[in-house]
Amino acid sequence: MFYKVTRIFLFTIFCFLTGASLFGQNLILNPSFENYKSCPLNITNFGTLLENVSLPTSSSGDYFNACGSSDFGIPSNFKGSQKAAEGSGYVGLYFYALNDYREYVQLNTGKTLREKHPYRITLQLSLAETSSLALKNMSIVLVNKKVKFPNGSALTGSRMDLQEDIAFHKVRLKPNKSLASTDGWVTLTAEFEAKGYENHIIVGNFSNNVNTELLDQEGAVLSSDFSYYYVDNLALEELPRVNYEKDKIYVLERNPFEPKGYELDAEAIASVKKIFKYLKENAEVQMKITGHSDNVGQPGYNKFISSLRARAVALYLKNLGIDDNRIVWEGVGDTRPLGNGKIKESHLSNRRVEFVMTQFEDK
Repeated sequence: MFYKVTRIFLFTIFCFLTGASLFGQNLILNPSFENYKSCPLNITNFGTLLENVSLPTSSSGDYFNACGSSDFGIPSNFKGSQKAAEGSGYVGLYFYALNDYREYVQLNTGKTLREKHPYRITLQLSLAETSSLALKNMSIVLVNKKVKFPNGSALTGSRMDLQEDIAFHKVRLKPNKSLASTDGWVTLTAEFEAKGYENHIIVGNFSNNVNTELLDQEGAVLSSDFSYYYVDNLALEELPRVNYEKDKIYVLERNPFEPKGYELDAEAIASVKKIFKYLKENAEVQMKITGHSDNVGQPGYNKFISSLRARAVALYLKNLGIDDNRIVWEGVGDTRPLGNGKIKESHLSNRRVEFVMTQFEDK
């Protein structure tokens, strides 16, 4: 097979299939809780204080602002002390408490998300100092309309399933550091593909006490134990859809391989998943994967290692569901170096995997 090849030494190549103005725009209304009707002075349903913010259950929640009273001020308040991550306000919620009591915050997206389009959501949390428990992981739930459930128990998936007019899906968030941190803010992020009905986002803990994973918990949980987090600075943005030009060489996104390494790291796995999505959406495309090595060591061994690198990508794609006849792979050792190969950086970049998208030929 002949490839009309142009080498592109970029780690991320995107093609904007829609207007660029959509990308980078925060789709959440009142994302940092700065648009308020009055200052928090006492225990008040923050749905009545904040614009475009509501409570999806009958439980309460707290709003804190620099203009508030001593109990509801910033940085100091009745749950601890924390500066706002953005602006002068944030909300506080019980993520774990006795008898599965939970608090949630529900925000408008302002527009319905587009089906099969990728989005990124980020938010920031800080564990209040008065908390005795911390959660191991977090999720958000996206729904098709503003919801309101009776009582303040955990808003589990099985509970939401009972409502026939509610469509929802849960997205797990990845924290950048421990959720037990009370010093500063933890940033949580996730990328997901929209179902096409989402126009509200709910933040909270969607598991009951039995199914909630706690972080570094020693001994039995007491009835007085709880986990309370400050929440601030949400962002939801549409991402450009991935597109690979045919007959061009791309370098797999990842950290450089170790000299004898061939396993995929987390960055490489994320890259392969993007490739998988593209291949699933473009049935007429097949892929050639080429593994490379540096020139340190014997040529035969270098070719062997480079083959393992290409094979690792091919196997991952096949395990995800791509047919064998759409993937071709090979290792070429150190026969195609980048640059002159005389400096350390070139050695690292030569330990790479490249791939080319071509027209599918079913033989």
